Amino acid sequence: MRLSSNIILVLTLLIYTHVSCQNKNKKSVEPYSLQNTEQRFLKSKSNDIDYKLYISLPESYNDSTLQKYPVLYLLDADYSFAIAKNIIDHLAQRNHLQEIIIVGIAYAGENKYRINRTRDYTPTNSEEPGVSFQEIQNKYSGGGLKFSKFIEDELISYIDSEYRTTDFRVLTGHSYGGLFSSWTLLTKPNLFNGYIVVSPSLWYDDKLMFSIEDKFSENDQKTKAYFTVGDREVNNQWNMPEDIKQFVEKLRSKKLDNLDIKFEIGENETHNSIFPSALSNGLRFIFDGT
Repeated sequence: MRLSSNIILVLTLLIYTHVSCQNKNKKSVEPYSLQNTEQRFLKSKSNDIDYKLYISLPESYNDSTLQKYPVLYLLDADYSFAIAKNIIDHLAQRNHLQEIIIVGIAYAGENKYRINRTRDYTPTNSEEPGVSFQEIQNKYSGGGLKFSKFIEDELISYIDSEYRTTDFRVLTGHSYGGLFSSWTLLTKPNLFNGYIVVSPSLWYDDKLMFSIEDKFSENDQKTKAYFTVGDREVNNQWNMPEDIKQFVEKLRSKKLDNLDIKFEIGENETHNSIFPSALSNGLRFIFDGT
């Protein structure tokens, strides 16, 4: 059976239209990237780990060659960097917060998220039973001292040499990152001007943080620390709201003029939901935002 010329024309137009729409849709799909961000890589001399650095620069960074900015050092950047950047940009654009450089510390190469953070954020090796990731903790924990040395001796000087920074620095971490932030506050309080400590794992190593001798007497700079935890962070293994409450009470009992603490419990917040609101509230406290 032979097709008429009209049928052939219609089929040709339909095929052309279908192909054109496909090509048009392909052209309209492009990867999305966060504005004013870049990646850098830094191999640590302290622990021989390759770090991937996510950097976010303020919108006004390229408007001047003179203006300098404070720096937020962000742990768990593999998940927290995009959250932090959007929160900071949103608040800064509306004059609720000053502009800030963000340095997110992530990992190059194969992403072994639990292993990397367990190694870097824990100051001691601990073989506590009962935790869901016990095998990883037993094998890899205890690299906090080398990670701290990397931040103090390598990372901060690198960032200061590459970007226009002030000497005002803030550290923020969640869970194990909150443990590391608490430990840094106690042992190297002058390394950062501000600490945002979110749901810290104060249960770690038989509540190690409660027995560490702090070095606040060696610190003469003004330090601000924001502590927070969700009211739903309670289970059969630990009571995180009670732990952090006792930890803050211990710090406040020292009545230190150079340590300004704010503590809040997030209503209806879980361990997995609290970070965005915690970061927003913590930043506005540290930087006197509105």
